[in-house]
Amino acid sequence: MAIMHGAVAAASIGYALLPLSASAANLSICPANGAPDCTNFIKTYVQPPITLLTILIGVFGAISIIVAGIQYSSAGDDSGKVNKAKNRIFQTIIGLLAYFFLYSLLNFFIPGGFF
Repeated sequence: MAIMHGAVAAASIGYALLPLSASAANLSICPANGAPDCTNFIKTYVQPPITLLTILIGVFGAISIIVAGIQYSSAGDDSGKVNKAKNRIFQTIIGLLAYFFLYSLLNFFIPGGFF
């Protein structure tokens, strides 16, 4: 079985190292002449999924913090439940901050940004 995996890996690496054919080398998303399709490529194909992902992250983050608040308020004197609720709030905030920095990084690298 390991020999079979090695053979597949070797074939994949060999295929990846082949030179591009002439038709694949000329493939371009944005033509050099500045066609109107190229100027709106990011706004048409990249921005909508990232905007949808941002909205979903915000909604799920808010729901997670609300649920953690309910867990915290219903925990009473049980320190295990209190710690679990605090941990959930902490992890949600860390996740939101991580997404904020990822969004900022994408906005920095993509020409023209998202705003």
